[in-house]
Amino acid sequence: MATAADNILLAFYTLLWVISFIWYHYQNRHIDGGSAVMASYIVYCFFSFITLNDEFFDITYEHLRLFPFIYLYVMLMIALLPAIQLHRSPITEIEDPHSRALLIPCFVSILCIFAQIPSILSNFNSGFVSLLTDSEAGKVAHLESLEDAESAGSEISNLPAVLYNTLFDCSVFIFFFLLTRKDKNIIFLIFLFLAIIIGMIIPVMDGQRGSVIKCGLTIIAGYMLFRKFISKRIDRIIQIAGIIVTVIVAIPIIAITISRFSDRKDSPETSGYVYWYIGQANIYFNNYALDAGGTRNGDRTINLAKRLLSPDTPKNYTERREKYSNLNIGDDFFTTFVGDFAIDFGPLAAFIIFVVFNGWAILHIRPRDGTIKLHQLLLVYFALCVSLQGGMTLFMYSDTGNLALGAMIILYIWLRFHESLLKKFPKV
Repeated sequence: MATAADNILLAFYTLLWVISFIWYHYQNRHIDGGSAVMASYIVYCFFSFITLNDEFFDITYEHLRLFPFIYLYVMLMIALLPAIQLHRSPITEIEDPHSRALLIPCFVSILCIFAQIPSILSNFNSGFVSLLTDSEAGKVAHLESLEDAESAGSEISNLPAVLYNTLFDCSVFIFFFLLTRKDKNIIFLIFLFLAIIIGMIIPVMDGQRGSVIKCGLTIIAGYMLFRKFISKRIDRIIQIAGIIVTVIVAIPIIAITISRFSDRKDSPETSGYVYWYIGQANIYFNNYALDAGGTRNGDRTINLAKRLLSPDTPKNYTERREKYSNLNIGDDFFTTFVGDFAIDFGPLAAFIIFVVFNGWAILHIRPRDGTIKLHQLLLVYFALCVSLQGGMTLFMYSDTGNLALGAMIILYIWLRFHESLLKKFPKV
């Protein structure tokens, strides 16, 4: 049972984020991506309080300690430094990169969705509709996806889906950037918007919640990054569309949750699992992330890169959990993206990785005369995606997510390379 000391420590950690949120807006009082991240951390702390004091779930936790919370706070703040740098900079304009190649990832994403439409339509009744009409559908779909995961990673079974997931984050970034331009192609933007939303709904048919949440948080990251550059009229349209999409997606997500947990014997109401799902990361990080009984040696966070060098690297999470079954906690529990790195490389090496990367990013985010370049915004976008996606769960660019990370790296290199070409060969 949680003690008073446990609640005091969690309250201290929550207070750190409340103070940080106030400090963040003290000098520059506008809502942006960093605001969304800090607000989400405060919300997660609230749910951590609920699950920590839940009579059913409290037996799964150990007593809390002070240092892990300090470590977690420092690491999350380091990861947010690019967003803080942007927040403190008086920016009024995004420099147009004048690159039509930006449209390539978007065209590919749209084509990939079109290629999947036949299977989407054929599975609509057995997938989406059944979630709303059959109380067992969510659980059955989830069990089937787990069975597929046991053989995942060794071959590509659905190339359009792989390409779409690889380019999703890039497409969202480019979509919101295009909304800031005066010369908009409305028809193209509508098709891209539909591709993004349909791609977010597809995982629901497989009984998956994590992929949908990840996509939703990515969209929030893109919107909050570009919202100050978007006209008020378009901003209102986005907000209305966001509310409608949220309702459409939330209903089947709730149905999946009820289906998966409602029939468990001697268990609390479904709401208890929801609170545990959202609030567990802070607690499990505190209990195990800094002393997991070993490291995974990067087998999760840089899985694809390791597989090129070492053939014995696990190809999917079922193989990895079997290989590292000796650890005190596996990736079937949430420890935030910071926990993923700490368990993969150890607390010290993870700290060095965070300092080196975010230090490098800050040096390359230096707006001039109120103007910022698109490749600089891409660094901030990446920081927001990592922080929003992994604040509640894990590092979303792990395993096959390495492909999405690679796509963002290629996009960044292209934007910088293209800028150098324009300097040498300026357009007339």
